[in-house]
Amino acid sequence: MAMEGDGTGWQGAESNIQKQLSALAAAWRIEDHGIGLYTAMSERVRDKEGKMILKSLAQDEAQHRAWLEKEIDRIFPGRRARDIEPEPAYGITPSKVFTLPEEMTPEDEIAGLEAAIEVEKRSVRLYEDVAAAAEDQELKGLMLRLARWERSHQRILEDNLHYLRRGGSWYGYTPILDG
Repeated sequence: MAMEGDGTGWQGAESNIQKQLSALAAAWRIEDHGIGLYTAMSERVRDKEGKMILKSLAQDEAQHRAWLEKEIDRIFPGRRARDIEPEPAYGITPSKVFTLPEEMTPEDEIAGLEAAIEVEKRSVRLYEDVAAAAEDQELKGLMLRLARWERSHQRILEDNLHYLRRGGSWYGYTPILDG
């Protein structure tokens, strides 16, 4: 039975499945963007602790992207995240979030952290929304786990932003352990 005028852009009985696929593709793109952003920032930040934090965050995002790829393949065998165009409401346009300069000033580092925090917040909301709507318990569990990870990334970035705004330096980092 088609659902007319529900405002989601999806019609019919496959609506929930299409929404899940779209949300997973959007999440994959956000994680993919995070890898690039954190890697590029780690190459431009001068502070040793800052480099270490950003490299570790990039590695975390790569792991998240891999988990999402496996989940997409489990639920939608043969589908590749990079080939799926997510519904715009589920994601962001990562390239418009922050333009990374070749050499970062302290002000650029602050702007980069502010942009990264917003991406982490959006990721948490997306993962929590998908988890709330998911009937599949594996999908729900993965989304809740990813939301926790992204919240911890957000806190790390917020703490460092606080120190940098006060004229300090990056404070250091202990890698996040899952579990």
